[in-house]
Amino acid sequence: MVERSRDAGRGARSLTDRLEEVLAAAAREGRPMPGEPALTRFLSASRPAVREALIRLEERGYLLRRQGANTVVNRPALEIPARFDEQLEQAELIAAMGHTPRVEVVAHERREVTPEEAEEFRVPAGTAALTTTKVWYADEVPVMLATDTVPLPRGAAPPDGIDPAMSLFDLVELVRGERVEWEIAWPGADALDAERARLLRRPVGEPALTLRLTGVARDGSIAYWAAEAHVRDAFRYAMVRSVRR
Repeated sequence: MVERSRDAGRGARSLTDRLEEVLAAAAREGRPMPGEPALTRFLSASRPAVREALIRLEERGYLLRRQGANTVVNRPALEIPARFDEQLEQAELIAAMGHTPRVEVVAHERREVTPEEAEEFRVPAGTAALTTTKVWYADEVPVMLATDTVPLPRGAAPPDGIDPAMSLFDLVELVRGERVEWEIAWPGADALDAERARLLRRPVGEPALTLRLTGVARDGSIAYWAAEAHVRDAFRYAMVRSVRR
């Protein structure tokens, strides 16, 4: 659901992240958005790099640029803590909502994919996979349950010493040797069954936001599939859509 945040969590902040901070400051203070030459100097970046970052931010609905006119900043979009149309690591998502995250691994196993999974995700029957179920906490309150499955390459064994609490994206890179390029999310709303209600400490039958997620590698293969249940009202999701006229 943010390539930006996933990359930022792995190292120094990207140029896009820093540029977003400049946008937010300009919006808060009611100042015009600086032009490309000023941004290039302030961010110590090349003009092509700044232009590319501006294009990315415009595509995500954070600003609007027009030839011969001032850049318009979409301030409400900058104030969204969690965007449904961008992928966020769970820890980053919880932190973005102003809470302290913690993860607990409740199950971790190597197994064979089921015939139904093999057909749905286009992997060979009998493929080995790692499946991990985690509960995420916000200020020690359980708010999200996630079950992730990563199919292993044919004939491969998972490396020794895998930490089941590690990031799903890092796990994919470790066991498959490739990065996830896209994530497809199918939202839904389901009543919590007894097991999910127990793990989330919620009443059985309570409605929850559910997500069925599929990670896609550069070659189009399925790198993982996952199912999440989010406690109702624990997060405020939003998405930004451009209005075409």
